[in-house]
Amino acid sequence: MWTNEHKKVWRVAVLVLLLVAIMGPWTFERINVPSEYSCSPPHVRLEGDFCGVPLPGIKVFSFMVSVFINISVELVTGATVLTDRVREFLYSVSLSLFVLPFVSTSLLILRGDRPRRQVFSIATWGLAAGAGLLIGVLIGLSGNLKYYRFLWGIWLYIGLAAIALVLEVLTLAAGRRLSQGGWRVDAGIRQPH
Repeated sequence: MWTNEHKKVWRVAVLVLLLVAIMGPWTFERINVPSEYSCSPPHVRLEGDFCGVPLPGIKVFSFMVSVFINISVELVTGATVLTDRVREFLYSVSLSLFVLPFVSTSLLILRGDRPRRQVFSIATWGLAAGAGLLIGVLIGLSGNLKYYRFLWGIWLYIGLAAIALVLEVLTLAAGRRLSQGGWRVDAGIRQPH
């Protein structure tokens, strides 16, 4: 019931935290720095002659949008074929999974709860959490997990996606229970139909 009564507040809080997570570091840009030289903060010595510069999620997104646009233009003009750039194309499209929850949650805040909107929001949060976990697994498989504690942006996003997913499911379930029980919630006040 709490999730239903305070849904606007926690949804706005989720969006604010989502922006914080996207502004935080998500990956490292590898730069060649010979091992006899140190990597000064915020740079992190990754391995051998490489330091990592933490890149915020927003830079990753903007880079992948430009990749998507370039590949699309090359496909239309015939400068390339999709099979040559399929990996980059799929990667840039998959980043949209991280942006969709922002859109779906904004729609719920601005236009109110409708079962289809809520189901769409649950699906987008589920896809975002899954994509985030996939990135987390890939980070773990890379063997450099000790350096990735600095990438708090992606970890905050993954945790936030999981929490938002649970809250949206609870809100949908509470709304259905209220409508089946002959009650509806308007502005946090329970009223009979």
